Amino acid sequence: MVLALDPRIPRVWRTPHSIQFGVDEPALVLDGVTAADERMLVALAAGVTADGLQLVADRARAPATAVTALLERLAPVLAPERQSPAPRRDPPLVVLDGSGPTAAALEGILGDVGVPVLSGLSWADTAVDRADAAVIVASYAVAPQRHVRWLRRDVPHLPVVFGDAGVTVGPFVRPGRGPCLRCLDLHRTEADPAWPAMATQLHTRAAPGETAIAVAATAGRVAAVLLAELRGQAGASRVGPSGGGGMGADGVGAVGVCARLPIGEADWVSREWAPHPECGCLGLPP
Repeated sequence: MVLALDPRIPRVWRTPHSIQFGVDEPALVLDGVTAADERMLVALAAGVTADGLQLVADRARAPATAVTALLERLAPVLAPERQSPAPRRDPPLVVLDGSGPTAAALEGILGDVGVPVLSGLSWADTAVDRADAAVIVASYAVAPQRHVRWLRRDVPHLPVVFGDAGVTVGPFVRPGRGPCLRCLDLHRTEADPAWPAMATQLHTRAAPGETAIAVAATAGRVAAVLLAELRGQAGASRVGPSGGGGMGADGVGAVGVCARLPIGEADWVSREWAPHPECGCLGLPP
């Protein structure tokens, strides 16, 4: 077995005899570091077997218990034991349903972290059914035929809707686990009975307000929510341990929660939507 310090935790010397692991949130401060300890730390930084570490300690003329004592103190910052390689799995796939500057920026951000992104697909493309998540970019409102297709395929989907007063991200629709976009339309219709007539006129209009600032802010937020969702999926079923359930910044990944960035503002405003009793997306309506 190879012993090693966790490479994800930065190390910084506080004094010639004190080393800190982690900067913003220190995981460990190791005081009283001797010359022998320092040699063993160098070996652990590269990775070393238990016998090799004992040899380093012996050559440094450390006490017989030095290796055991140091490893006990370093327990919070040691790399986890290497397990057998997990079966290789395909990386998660995100499909962009929409186009424009925000879609292009999001494709670049996700590509930088190794998440494959496909756009411009026809509904007959097999990749549509293989998608782990979809992003719907729309103006004013999402046309029913666009989000219903994802709902029927049980593909989680995140709407990004630009309007003349700002942009709204969410809610992240996880089929069967919270409100869908039809729920939102029904709630809006209750508040304004003219909403369906207006929405049909707005679905095909160009997205307003897609300025460079709005694009950067929106693409960053959407990417954060998507990556949290994909990590949650991996922890639940596919790639490896992670925990969490797809929670994005400020809870935007939570069920039924969306965030709105008004034009000219710097802060996103969150809002929570409930399933509509007449929708039936969570079961047959009463």
